[in-house]
Amino acid sequence: MHNKFEAHGTLDLVVTDQILRLEGTGPWNLESLYQSGDQANPIIDQLASKPWGVILILHGECIYVHAAGKRLSEIVRAEKKRNRIATAVLVNDCDSPNFAKSHIGEIYQNAGEHFAFFDDIELAERWLKQQLKDASQN
Repeated sequence: MHNKFEAHGTLDLVVTDQILRLEGTGPWNLESLYQSGDQANPIIDQLASKPWGVILILHGECIYVHAAGKRLSEIVRAEKKRNRIATAVLVNDCDSPNFAKSHIGEIYQNAGEHFAFFDDIELAERWLKQQLKDASQN
């Protein structure tokens, strides 16, 4: 139904506790977003009973085509209604990290997501775990 074009970009998903770790290589189009959504939806169904967050690790050309970026904002907005609390983003392995921060930041700002950029996975995990802990105490 969604396959007008071939999916571009990869995205791997791993769950640890209440953290969904997404690691991918771009660029991404709308079709790749639908494909990864099909993989993520059952996982999010399991996570949504309590606060959860995302660690996003990006590589390569870290850009979503316009339609995919717009759709990603809509998806994040919907996930926020299902207990998504925050996203820690690592873009230091992108071809253009400064552009990636601006581009990904705009997508998450449009979604109303609480997010931060990190150069170190351990700092990202620590920050996200603190966001989840704070949300669980409220």
